[in-house]
Amino acid sequence: MPTRVTAILVAQRGSHWLDETLAALAAQTRRPDRIIAVDNGGGDALAARLNAAAVDGVVSTGSKLSFGRAVALGVAAAVGAPPAAGAPHQAGSPSESDWIWLLSEDSAPEPQALANIIAAVQRSPSVAIAGPKLVDWEHPERIIELGQSLTRTGSRWKLRRQELDQEQYDHLQDTLGVGPVGMLVRQDVWMRLGGFDPALAVYDDGLDLSVRARLAGFRVIVAPHSRIRFAQIGVAGPHIDRRRSVLRTAHRQARTSALHRRLAYAPAALVPFYWIALPFIGVLRMVWALLREQPGNMLGELSAALRVFFRPGAVARARHRIKQDRSVGWDAVRPLRVDPKSVRTARMIDREALRAAQGRTRPELHFVSTGGLGVLLGALVAAAALFWWLLGTDVVSGGGIAPLSDSVAELWRNTQWTAEGPADPYAWVLATLGTLTFWNPSLSIVLLLALSIPLAAFGGWHWAARVTEHPAGRAIGAGAWALSPVLLGSLDAGRLPTVIVVIALPWLLIAASRARESWSWAGSASLLAGVVLACAPALIPAAIVLLIVGACTSPRGLSKVFSIALVPLALFAPLALHAIRTGRPLDLLLDPGLSPAFTPGNPWHLMIGFPEFGLHGWAPLLSMIGLGNAPTTLLVGLLMAPLALLAALGLYTAPVRVSVFGALAAGLGLATAIASAQVQLTSVGAEPLSIWTGSGIALFWIGLATLAASGVSVLRKAAAPLVAVAAIGAVLAVLPVAAHLLLKQSAVQPGSGRLPALVEAAGNLDPEIGTLVLSAVGEHAVHAEIERGSGTRLDTVRTARVQPTLSAEEQRIATVVGQLASTGGEDLRDALAAERIEFVVLLQNDDISDGAAELERGTLQGALDQNAALSSAGETDSGLLWRVEVPAEPVAENVDARAPLIAMPFWWAQIAMLAAMVLLALPTGDIVERPERRPRRPRKGDPGGGAVAPDAPAEGAMPAAPAAPAAPATTAAPAAPAEAASDSASVSAGESQGDPEASATSAPTPMTENRTDSKGADHE
Repeated sequence: MPTRVTAILVAQRGSHWLDETLAALAAQTRRPDRIIAVDNGGGDALAARLNAAAVDGVVSTGSKLSFGRAVALGVAAAVGAPPAAGAPHQAGSPSESDWIWLLSEDSAPEPQALANIIAAVQRSPSVAIAGPKLVDWEHPERIIELGQSLTRTGSRWKLRRQELDQEQYDHLQDTLGVGPVGMLVRQDVWMRLGGFDPALAVYDDGLDLSVRARLAGFRVIVAPHSRIRFAQIGVAGPHIDRRRSVLRTAHRQARTSALHRRLAYAPAALVPFYWIALPFIGVLRMVWALLREQPGNMLGELSAALRVFFRPGAVARARHRIKQDRSVGWDAVRPLRVDPKSVRTARMIDREALRAAQGRTRPELHFVSTGGLGVLLGALVAAAALFWWLLGTDVVSGGGIAPLSDSVAELWRNTQWTAEGPADPYAWVLATLGTLTFWNPSLSIVLLLALSIPLAAFGGWHWAARVTEHPAGRAIGAGAWALSPVLLGSLDAGRLPTVIVVIALPWLLIAASRARESWSWAGSASLLAGVVLACAPALIPAAIVLLIVGACTSPRGLSKVFSIALVPLALFAPLALHAIRTGRPLDLLLDPGLSPAFTPGNPWHLMIGFPEFGLHGWAPLLSMIGLGNAPTTLLVGLLMAPLALLAALGLYTAPVRVSVFGALAAGLGLATAIASAQVQLTSVGAEPLSIWTGSGIALFWIGLATLAASGVSVLRKAAAPLVAVAAIGAVLAVLPVAAHLLLKQSAVQPGSGRLPALVEAAGNLDPEIGTLVLSAVGEHAVHAEIERGSGTRLDTVRTARVQPTLSAEEQRIATVVGQLASTGGEDLRDALAAERIEFVVLLQNDDISDGAAELERGTLQGALDQNAALSSAGETDSGLLWRVEVPAEPVAENVDARAPLIAMPFWWAQIAMLAAMVLLALPTGDIVERPERRPRRPRKGDPGGGAVAPDAPAEGAMPAAPAAPAAPATTAAPAAPAEAASDSASVSAGESQGDPEASATSAPTPMTENRTDSKGADHE
């Protein structure tokens, strides 16, 4: 019996593709017996064009429908019976020689296409469905699809794609499934199976029909000699386009189809459990999308799960349809599934090919050969020499450093908003740091101090490697950063926040410079920005300027660039609300933690890199050797002159991006330091205290080091001697502060704090016990503060407690101290008891050379010895100790200790944001290929030659989009655009989690023009 073929052509947009498809049908060597055209909501103009074409009938849908529904209307018209959506057609009895050929307006068959596919099905009467070889419309030498299958986990898998067609697969036949475009299906089988599942509007319609045909006992094959050019404009299957909105829509549709199939194919006993778990699966998949650095797909994951969850009827009908027509078990399908080994191999090949084509191969830094290892070893030697006295120490204190809380739980509890005010963002940094050595949180500070110079050198070298390939340039950049005055001066004074800034800043710049490349780099930059700004709030204005500049220079990656601000915003939000509520917004810029008193350097000091007046010990050193009248600033400036010369060379000879960044960073840093010296928000006693200038100097210095590292590149043979001179000068400039550290004369010392062991023991038993700590600072000048429990813990310090004037508590303490210092004063037991003070400590004055302070200490000691409220406990390592004699019961105060209602929600929101950015920063994303740009094509009859206007998307169908401008290919064999890989709309190498449309089983040849949306595992 002769084979009769009815072609069902679905047209929707009436674009130029339709003309070529109609011409291709007319050129077939074996013409279809009938051609039924379906006007799928294209309007009167499209209907008129179809009626004027050489077709046997035109069916109008009235509105846009999915491809499957449109085909059902066409088949119903072909057999002369009304359609029954989603149900087997009962009217008529077509014979086994009647076939239906499914085409869309963007699928142009080659002249032999129909003849070859008919020849393939005629070889075996058991074949019910056959699929062609789909090739790219613009590049017909590339295979788009040649059969489909399922992985062992139920994910869609394209068997062949992204390959040049060299007839290497023309021997293939049996397959698990084929796509809907170009499908040749027996008419009686189509009607028996009820056509496509109406729930599969875009994805998996052809695959699902093929699986049901297999279960009904029929064969499904591919006909590789039948070739059809396919443009993938969204009439059948997904719309493939570079626009991210289109890609996200396709991802949601792919995921919805995959979940629907899972429920339709699952064993009956598991369906209720799987259906109930759908919302939870959606949430977990949102986290997985974030982990894979595809945040744009997060809402699509949840939307797909909820869509299937709220349509159980569609699943029930699909399962009924399978059960009604099934004549064989699922064992008949299992051999045609792709095995896991092939999946892993194909994904690995795809990933490497895409990485190479997109220029994503990890750059060779040559860490050893270009001096990185030598710089690191030198930094280790310097650290060992300067911090030898930390060996065997597990806790340090002094200057701006105090021990951390004893437990990790307490560390994280101190990040919450309490009645005392919101926690500083710095508390989050300390909590993370202490968690690294959870058995002894304070040990992390010791390790950080000991390794600060090597860590700074390591980061500085990697940042210098980003701007120059010259070994000497990398060495001077790393050395100048690791031995900078701001780092060594901060180590000497115990300014832990600045030490953390110096360690983290190079990595922040590396991540921020690559943030537009991927979400992983953006997440890393956001976390590092949170660390740097938490430790140096004074840099917030400079950070805003740099963020705006970065956004202006990266217009294609705005979302990634602006995401860098998410973690800082989350960390500073409670403090910002508190500052606004109290009417002191500038309190956001307060230095976190303990802030030692200092005298800011003048502008000349700041310009040569020294935050404090006195140049970190140079003035006393010159006085000691008899050069007290020497121009100290000029002498130190001369030592820094070679480094400044290198920076000047870099400013004029470096690439524009390097010189602009270096100049901008240095300028912003210096301006920040000068402004910080003028802003005084707190005071120590009667003396106002400026914001720490070292934060701005750190930014200034890394800009200077960047320019100097780049400037070495133009020196050629003169590089080595000039770099050596610059290095020697930089080392000599920090020699006094280095000697201070070497001789163990810094403010930081081993030990838990200023409190004697007896007081610490009592404080451990009762954390509310108060100790009045006194120190003489001059004539009739005494510094006093109360420490609770076993002493101040660094993570408990909050800038929210800072008041611009003396608080009531401070005034009471001042009164008590004044009375204690007066001989023969009144009995102060009640006053001390009211403050829960049980001990008084008079600190040693070993670090004070002022004779007036020593005299005042002696006078104060005598007054305390004569006070009836105190009994001497003797000399301790910390100083003289007195115990309060039989303190009276404290008077209870009516203090509202409740935290604001918004406190806990804010804290959990901060946790969620940090967790999200940590997941985003993990280098776990796939290398993702975006489809190439399509050339602009004129509409039929449009004299202007404009691009085809997009149509409004139909319910359940992909929205059409205008073609993008053409972009020239940069390789001889670029990759064809493919369906959304893995539940996403882009081809993702290595994705199969859940329901992905997976990669091909052989190596792709992608275009280097394609960009990537995620970094993958290429952190340096």
